[in-house]
Amino acid sequence: MYAQLCKRLSEEAPNFEPPGQPCTFKLLLLNKCRTEFENRAQAFAAFEDKALSPDEEEKRHLAKCKMLGNIKFIGELGKLEILAESILHRCIQNLLARRAAAEHHEDLECLAQLVRTCGRVLDSERGRGLMDQYFARIETLSASRELAPRIRFMLRDVVELRRGGWVPRAAVTAEGPVPIHQLRHDDEPMPRRERERDRERDRERDSLFRGGLRSRPLDDVLAGLSLQPAAALVPPPDKLFGNGFGASRDGFRQRSAPGYYPRQSNNMHYNKHSQTNAQGNGSKESGSRAAKSRVYAAGALQDVQMRPAANSLMFTANKLSKPQPQLPLAPVQQNVLTPAFASTPPMMKESAITIKPATDKKDKPKKDKEEACRLAIEAAEAAADEEPGAALDDAAPGAAAAALRRLRALQAPDKVLRRCVGAVLERALQGPRGDAAALGGACRVARALKRQAAPDALRALVLSAHPHARLARLVAHALEHKLATLAELGAWCEAAALHALMLEALQELLELVGAERLRALYDESKLNLCAYVSGGAGGALEALEARGLAGLVPQLRVQAQLARQLAAEPAPHALYRWIKANVEPAVRQNGAFVSALVALVAEHVTEAAGSGAAGADKAALEREKGLVEAYAPLLTALLEGQPDLQLAAVYAVQVHAHHHRYPKGMLLRWFMYLYNLEVCEEDAFLRWREDVTDAYPGKGEALFQVNTWLTWLQQQESEDEEAED
Repeated sequence: MYAQLCKRLSEEAPNFEPPGQPCTFKLLLLNKCRTEFENRAQAFAAFEDKALSPDEEEKRHLAKCKMLGNIKFIGELGKLEILAESILHRCIQNLLARRAAAEHHEDLECLAQLVRTCGRVLDSERGRGLMDQYFARIETLSASRELAPRIRFMLRDVVELRRGGWVPRAAVTAEGPVPIHQLRHDDEPMPRRERERDRERDRERDSLFRGGLRSRPLDDVLAGLSLQPAAALVPPPDKLFGNGFGASRDGFRQRSAPGYYPRQSNNMHYNKHSQTNAQGNGSKESGSRAAKSRVYAAGALQDVQMRPAANSLMFTANKLSKPQPQLPLAPVQQNVLTPAFASTPPMMKESAITIKPATDKKDKPKKDKEEACRLAIEAAEAAADEEPGAALDDAAPGAAAAALRRLRALQAPDKVLRRCVGAVLERALQGPRGDAAALGGACRVARALKRQAAPDALRALVLSAHPHARLARLVAHALEHKLATLAELGAWCEAAALHALMLEALQELLELVGAERLRALYDESKLNLCAYVSGGAGGALEALEARGLAGLVPQLRVQAQLARQLAAEPAPHALYRWIKANVEPAVRQNGAFVSALVALVAEHVTEAAGSGAAGADKAALEREKGLVEAYAPLLTALLEGQPDLQLAAVYAVQVHAHHHRYPKGMLLRWFMYLYNLEVCEEDAFLRWREDVTDAYPGKGEALFQVNTWLTWLQQQESEDEEAED
């Protein structure tokens, strides 16, 4: 509930940030979540290494509940896409970091809470590789004897939750002791005597509950009870207004007892006799009390009054439904009430309750929603017949602008506007017209309605309508009108089934905006187009050339030439001259080219030095270090002052280590080479740790291998900043 409130506030709260930046509320929320996560262990610092009093135990318990609640809140924010998946992955990696077992308990509880909350969202095709690494580590921890049994079983529950498809186990409905026959195995027969006893018990139970009171008519149930008339419900006047002198203390106690039932007609003689005994001496008091008990026990069943009291809720409900006839009261004894009491009006009057039927307001929002969607579709159809650049604001002429004005006059909420955007795009996809004018008009109207809702509506359409012959053209028009970005489309199409849609949409966009504009959009998106093409570097180049998209990734052709040059003349200065002469400056500034270059150099160094095996000797490591030092000036000349290219180089080293199945120490050595030789700066490694992507395999295992070194690097950077201050 709180996460949904934050989602709505992030969309509707006032924004004081410049255009293009997240809203103010979202920034404040993210900063608060980061502070609470980083300071999660400080609440327990005051309760460590000492005996705790009951009050301190309670405070510690409250601090733990608050910590786990904050972790769950962070996970809920991630499910609503307020927090990016990279932040959630970083939290999990921080909680899984190796540390002492005594310091690990609280972090592992937070880890279990976070994974239970948002694990299903993170376990997508994009992040499944990282999740596999996390759960391999979790299974190792669940078998560690250094952890408390409670923590180990908690981690095992998380592992079982993922194995079950993130569906929690069904709660056990049966509680209490289990009959002995249910404890036997299915293949063990029950003795004959016990089977007969169970059948007899079942027949008795069925006769009591199934064939008993429930199946008998009401007249049979009440046949043995004497129902008194309404006059019997009215107590005698001396009992209602008497001063109490005529009844003894024992009589009051008897009337107050739970099993007391007054007798009106048949036992008048007995009532007089009991009153006489009550006024007698104390020696007869116990005998009178015993006599009363015997008589009432014998006649209690005949004295049961099944009719409720006059002021009960049953009579009130009946009077509300239909009027009840007034029954005449029984004649009362004369000369009992004084004249003052005789003129007293009735003590209780029931006022009639008027129930007004509630007005049905369910149809009005539905009608407003249907009317808003109808006007939006009408505006889209009218915009298809107008000029592509015609304005759609309130002052603009034309049928499309008029329909939008009527829609805005409805003052529909954001939820209805989001539905209108989805209806417009769906109509453009499924409608009778599929030409460029209709698709472009629908995108213009969707942008004029609510720009913020367009990406979600387009994403839902892409995931539900694929494959559709018109979907790629609609997506291309949406990208042209900035309803979504190319990076967002790349995230939607990460699944292998949607790779073809990504390439088809780029083909359609190439026809709409031209090669130069498409190249600018592609460079801005930071996409790796090769990830959407199968067949390796050679097959990817052929597939992109067949679609006319090879110009977006010129590094593929250069990469093949670079591999041939490195095999023919591996000297660093010769390789640098060839790059200067044959590779364009724009390609040299591309991260894919740098990644390919570093990967080729790393593979050449590992093969030449013979350090690819897990147990490489000292001589091989020395040769490796010498070769890396020889290529360091070449890499520094290409990467100096380019943080994005340095990040690509770090990823290339990760892919190299993953290709060799992470021999012990290989990735750490290459990280230290790049850092000590000043090829990459500290920020590149820290960005690599925070970045989450499946474009480069093996990120999870790589993080576990170099996490200690990265922590040291971050501490060194913090100390340097403090020294400068």
